[in-house]
Amino acid sequence: MAFTAAIQSRLDAFAQTRGYDGILSAATYATSTVPKFAAEGQYAVEARDATWAKGYEILDAVLSGQRPMPTIEEVMEELPPLAWPEAAA
Repeated sequence: MAFTAAIQSRLDAFAQTRGYDGILSAATYATSTVPKFAAEGQYAVEARDATWAKGYEILDAVLSGQRPMPTIEEVMEELPPLAWPEAAA
């Protein structure tokens, strides 16, 4: 489904801005003993969770008839912003 693929692509592209293979790779660093990696990993987990929670909220509203299916661009605008925390820079 283009909806979920676009969300996953957005998360992966964001993680790649810090050199991770994707969001899954970044999230595995949440328990790292290196503070920078741990902070980035924890943020990746939180960003992934918030993004998918919102994505499925949108999809549930569409499937239940509460709203029409938005375009991919509209979905992207509704998702939480992604920005690495300053402490992890």
